[in-house]
Amino acid sequence: MNEKTVMKIKDSVDIFLSNERYLMVYYMNSRQRKSFRVNAEMVHLLETIDGEKTVAEITSIMAEKWGVDSECTSQIMDMLQENRIITEVIAQQDMLSEKLIKRYVRQINYFSEFLGSELEGIAAQKKLMDSTIIIFGCGAVGGNIAMQLVMAGVCHIILFDYGRNEPCDASRHMYFRKQYIGMNKVDSLKAELLRIDSDADVRCVMEWMKPETDVETLIKRADFVVNTLDEPYIGYTASKISRICVKHRIPHYIAGGFDAHLASTGELIIPYVTPCVECYTTHFREVLKDWKPKKHPVESRYTEIGGLASMSLFSSSYACIEIIKYITGLVQMEDSYKIRGEFLFHDMSLTYLNVKKNSECPICGRCEKDEP
Repeated sequence: MNEKTVMKIKDSVDIFLSNERYLMVYYMNSRQRKSFRVNAEMVHLLETIDGEKTVAEITSIMAEKWGVDSECTSQIMDMLQENRIITEVIAQQDMLSEKLIKRYVRQINYFSEFLGSELEGIAAQKKLMDSTIIIFGCGAVGGNIAMQLVMAGVCHIILFDYGRNEPCDASRHMYFRKQYIGMNKVDSLKAELLRIDSDADVRCVMEWMKPETDVETLIKRADFVVNTLDEPYIGYTASKISRICVKHRIPHYIAGGFDAHLASTGELIIPYVTPCVECYTTHFREVLKDWKPKKHPVESRYTEIGGLASMSLFSSSYACIEIIKYITGLVQMEDSYKIRGEFLFHDMSLTYLNVKKNSECPICGRCEKDEP
């Protein structure tokens, strides 16, 4: 720890004494708790770490006023820093301007609790701002994801959709406005994103997803891909997009909230780490091999498929949490990723599928070293 460094108790940490012997530490963002047995000198040290004094000044005060030698003070401060109780006061850094830090201060605060220091929190914010994300499908889920990502600081967004806004979108699309009826979804969503951040770089691609549509060129420009495109069919668009993403090792998210799966969590796909779309297809083929569909009495059900704004918002918010965690590196997603789940409306339960990465999968089953 540099002697000139100014230290403070982290903004997201609440500490208090219990029975004058135990320091209780509550990490407000992660909701974790720790306890440490302490003495009077430890309490005096915490009182001295005020966000204004340098390490040298703190060490000197502890020695002169409380008789604690510098080596002991240094060891305890290292322990406090390792346990993310104290952090360095950032005097100057080149990653983000003061204006941007003020805008995202609460988010940076949140990131720093998982990563350690405020500087690491700023670096995580910078990762979000530097990422280019493509969103296929700009309906209720895709639109909500785009809005939340731009609110979080994503500055480079590519929107892909060919649909137009309809009156019924009022009950599901968070970006809906009456004047947008009849407009292309990509254009109206772009307008809303620019209302959130006028400096955002938002590009629109108004196309249908067809077999001959070249999305590979588009995907290769992205750091992350989100698919919510349910036309002509979510299974088709997911397969096409995922195969390209795996080929180029681009992480992607197949977001939920479509047809009968109104509050699906969707799934994060990390190429060669998590199950890919083909792994999911194989899973469903196996578990549904004895299932036979029954003829439905209503022939055309496209307009009969329901929707609820809160359920779409659940799917999009869940997806955004996973996307932000992955891009910023808050946790090791390779070890803690979630398989697709389903939020059930009637009893508020959340269940996950039991899908495993298929080692024989023709798309992601090969080892990365064997890739051409």
